[in-house]
Amino acid sequence: MMRPRRVITVDGLAGTGKTTLSKLLAERLGFVHMSTGLLYRAVGYLALRANVSRDDQSKLAELIRTHDIKLVLGRKSSGDDRSARIVIDGDDVFDSLYSPQVSEATSEVAVHPAVRDALVAAQREAFPGEDLVAEGRDMGTVIFPEADVKFWIETEEKIKVARRLQQILEKEQLISEERKVQLAHEMRIEIHERDKRDQERGLAPSIQGADMVRIANSGSTIEEVLQEMIAHVTSALKISA
Repeated sequence: MMRPRRVITVDGLAGTGKTTLSKLLAERLGFVHMSTGLLYRAVGYLALRANVSRDDQSKLAELIRTHDIKLVLGRKSSGDDRSARIVIDGDDVFDSLYSPQVSEATSEVAVHPAVRDALVAAQREAFPGEDLVAEGRDMGTVIFPEADVKFWIETEEKIKVARRLQQILEKEQLISEERKVQLAHEMRIEIHERDKRDQERGLAPSIQGADMVRIANSGSTIEEVLQEMIAHVTSALKISA
C-alpha cells in the first residue's frame, strides 16, 4: 500500500525569497518542487494561442476547463531530473512559456479570481504520489490546507529594496548615486503598495495563517534560513535530511 505523500507549503509576499528557499529545500529533502507560476504561464500561453482577451476571466476559465493542463516531472535520457514541466493536451510546452509575450500575458491572467479558482484542481493533482514542496500564492490556505508543514517567509521591506537594487546594479553598473537614491525610493513605494494589495485583496489574501511557521529571511544567509526550515521539517516529519 502506497504511503500518503508528504506536503510542505511555502507562502509569503512577493520578493521574500520563497522560490529560492523552496527549490533548495526540495533538493535537500529529495522532494519535488512545485511552483504554481508554470500553470499561470500555461494559461497565458493558451490565451495568446486562442486569441482570448486577458481581461475576459470567464473565457480564460473556459480555456482551462477545455484543455488538459498538467504539471509533470521532466525526464532526460540519463533518468528523471525531478524538474517540473507543463503538458497541455499531451504536448510538452515548457520551452514556449518564457517568451516576453507569454510573460506579459501571464501577469495579466493571474489576477483573475475565476482563473485562480479553475487552477486549484491542477495544483492539487500535480505529481501524484510524490512528496512536495509547494510554493506560490495560497499554498497553505487554499491549495493544501492539510499540508504536513506550512512555512510563511517574511522579509523586511528595506531588505527587499536593497536586494532589488543590487540586481539592477549588477546589470547596470554605471548608475549615479542620485539615480540609486531615486530607484530605491521608487522601489520602496512599489513594494509597499504591492504588499498592501496582496494582503488586503478579497480573494485569498496573502497573510500568515495561524498554523504556519514564520521564517525571517532578512539578516541571515540563505543557508542559515534553509537550515532553520530543514530543522522544522525533520522534526515534524521524523525524517533526516
